[in-house]
Amino acid sequence: MKTLIIITTILFLSVFNISAQPNGGFENWSPYFGTENPDNWGTLNILTMIGNAQSVFKASSIDKHSGNYALKINTVYLVNKPDFNALKDTMGVVFTGGITLSPQSINYGFPYTLRPEKLEFWSKYNPIGNDSAGAQVFLRKWDGSKHDTIAFGEIGFAETPSYSNFQINLTYYSNDSPDSAIIAFASSYHSLDARVGSTLFVDDVALIGSVGIGEPNKMDGIVTISPNPSKDEVNIKTSLPNSDILKINDISGKLIGEFKIFNNEFIINTAAFPFGIYFYEIQDNKGKTLYKGKLNVVK
Repeated sequence: MKTLIIITTILFLSVFNISAQPNGGFENWSPYFGTENPDNWGTLNILTMIGNAQSVFKASSIDKHSGNYALKINTVYLVNKPDFNALKDTMGVVFTGGITLSPQSINYGFPYTLRPEKLEFWSKYNPIGNDSAGAQVFLRKWDGSKHDTIAFGEIGFAETPSYSNFQINLTYYSNDSPDSAIIAFASSYHSLDARVGSTLFVDDVALIGSVGIGEPNKMDGIVTISPNPSKDEVNIKTSLPNSDILKINDISGKLIGEFKIFNNEFIINTAAFPFGIYFYEIQDNKGKTLYKGKLNVVK
């Protein structure tokens, strides 16, 4: 059974309770029982700090991919287990949502109504022994009595000494739009190989692309962006009908610019943009989001 039991087991037992949009660049952290926790992400720190075995940390300097900070997950021995059957002895996990102790509950996910093509993130991994890391993403919809899975994707990976780009293609099981999304990362993905000390770094997490109802998962050619990474300027072209507005946000979510699209094309001058990751969003003239993507600016 995979170490992401926190998703696969408790998920179906928990009451529907979702948090705000997560900070995918892990730039925002708040005090948390004597340490810091990434805003809008649930960690096991509240359970693992007993015995001085903290599992999630703020990473910076050479251990970040962009911005100021990244996420660091350590596999630890879990000495405080409120539910013996739900949590493995050895694990390191983060997920969108949070944990509360009184009353004890695990709240998963964040409000989300789009149909993205994939989850993209940057990561590096230093395992102990044959350990492996992994990630999962769920898109869900509450039908009044249970959560239906609209789409799902997962990936497992071995030692990755330097930051690399990972993408999880989503498989859709329904033509419905979701009402929430869950993203989770584990520094030990398979319980049999889990080893204390395996360390996973994660940064720049984003749901990107768009899959329409009845359309295949891949939407190659619907939106093209070049060059990417970009140094001086980038050209974004789209064949999406009713494309009207292009918005650019930095990794913290701050709006950098809003531009009118003419003839399904727009050229952005990125020469003055600081180095880093930016997110773009294409909207129609009524403000409806048609597509989301990511832009890399280099110097």
